[in-house]
Amino acid sequence: MRASVVQTLKTADIPGIGQNVFSARQERAWPEESGFICVYTPETNFDDKRTSPRFYYVTGDLVIDVYGRGAVDDSNDQSEIYDVNDFLDDVAKAVAEALQPIERRVGPYSGLVRRLVLKSIANNLSSAGEADRGNQRMVFGIEYAVTITVGGPADDFLKAENTLSMGSGAGNKIEFDTNVRP
Repeated sequence: MRASVVQTLKTADIPGIGQNVFSARQERAWPEESGFICVYTPETNFDDKRTSPRFYYVTGDLVIDVYGRGAVDDSNDQSEIYDVNDFLDDVAKAVAEALQPIERRVGPYSGLVRRLVLKSIANNLSSAGEADRGNQRMVFGIEYAVTITVGGPADDFLKAENTLSMGSGAGNKIEFDTNVRP
């Protein structure tokens, strides 16, 4: 999921972010960097709903942290400070549009994701607005289904050799084979 979201945001080529979208990073941010995005999933919940074959219904949060700073815009012979609040808001809008386009009936990511909805946006800026750097956290709720295979033979049937016995007497033991479709 994370890799798909990272690729989607890179493809969107968001102004001020470009290809600076990561699922994790080791470099320190700033002072030369203007903006980047980190994508992660803090918790994912699985429920098999007792299905057979086993499908897991997955719910969780997809967190997108947008990091940015204010800049000076020298276009049109006017120097205006591009406020960090404006930058973060513009990027958040672009992220939401990239991840939540007007959906067809199949759902996001070719129907693999059943639900992807923006739940909250929060930033770490002060109300006075004096910060020139900051970040904004976007939280999306996600729902999808996955099949987790446990391995085994790839043929059409699995074969189990079974033995049932009741007590130690002769004739109290039954041996049989069970064929099960995978």
